[in-house]
Amino acid sequence: MPMRKGRRPVAACVCVTAAGAELGYFPLADPGLLPMQGVGGATAVLFALALVGCAVHLWVSPARAAYSGGAAIALGVLSYPCANLGGFLLGMLLALTGGALALAWQPGPGAAPECAPGEGQRR
Repeated sequence: MPMRKGRRPVAACVCVTAAGAELGYFPLADPGLLPMQGVGGATAVLFALALVGCAVHLWVSPARAAYSGGAAIALGVLSYPCANLGGFLLGMLLALTGGALALAWQPGPGAAPECAPGEGQRR
């Protein structure tokens, strides 16, 4: 089944955002216990923020979805040893799925390519 081509990678954004929410939920469920959770809890919160940042980047700049998809996959793989088994494996699987969807996404036929700052139409 081919991927649906659209203006934004919505499914990838949803998966990566859900991964960030799941990774950050348990350490932040009781913030008073965060100092007792140690490095694993702090790392899970940082990975959660980075995954949500990847989702925002996917939504704001869909033409560069490959960068955010690769970063989401890397964060998902790193969350397994660093952040409480990747959020009990669910956060890791959501990050890997969202990253793979972002890498597979292609802009639709009506989407205009984005220009880098300073670049425009040259005559």
